[in-house]
Amino acid sequence: MDIRFSTQVASRLGLHEAIFLGWLVHDYDHTPTKTESLINIFSFWTDEVLYQCLAGLESQKLIQVQRTTDGNCVFALNQSQLKVQFDIELQSPSNLPNTVVTDTNLKKHLQRFQSSDSLLNKKLTQLIQQNTQELIDYAISEGLAPEIASATYDKFLHYISANPDRFWNTDLISYWRFWISNSKEKNGQGSLNAAGQGKRSAIEKNNNHATSNWLEKKAQSPHQTHSTTQISRSQNSDIKKPT
Repeated sequence: MDIRFSTQVASRLGLHEAIFLGWLVHDYDHTPTKTESLINIFSFWTDEVLYQCLAGLESQKLIQVQRTTDGNCVFALNQSQLKVQFDIELQSPSNLPNTVVTDTNLKKHLQRFQSSDSLLNKKLTQLIQQNTQELIDYAISEGLAPEIASATYDKFLHYISANPDRFWNTDLISYWRFWISNSKEKNGQGSLNAAGQGKRSAIEKNNNHATSNWLEKKAQSPHQTHSTTQISRSQNSDIKKPT
């Protein structure tokens, strides 16, 4: 293979790591790969060097590795962590997909959405294909563990797709941020470090308060007496009639 890597990454992380990330950005086609295949690709390294490189990148959360039951691995570059930890941005070529869709649930979602021609399902298909990794990275950056972020994303897709009349014209990425705020709140991870103090609770409390007031007034209305003021013409008017 042609070795392409960022000198900035090499100076910050090391040459081995820079070479592997360069392969990930420029040459990896996002298909499940066995370890033996990696050994052949990086044959100029010893097995130990390859394993140490992979372990180091994964432990620093600079790459995400999904392992399948048949011994394959799928790799994805964690752009957000690379930016946060080292202020480095690596741009993938435009002919490669922006994200990796390998999770079984995500594949099922894609198949279901692609089988329908509805506007919402088209938006969900595009969301999964182009924004999955970005949305999960956002959830992780907000404090959710990776496995919780993935499970939350799965629930999010289920909920959105089950309410087509409500979400067909919604900015799904913005709503995901609201969803994550609510998830943090439920787990006591909100900005005030206490459940019931997040954005969702504020909205619900306001709605509940308005509803309560309305019901209270409605309950009182049959017992209220309305007095009417009769307007009568005064007999002793001070206003003189024109002559």
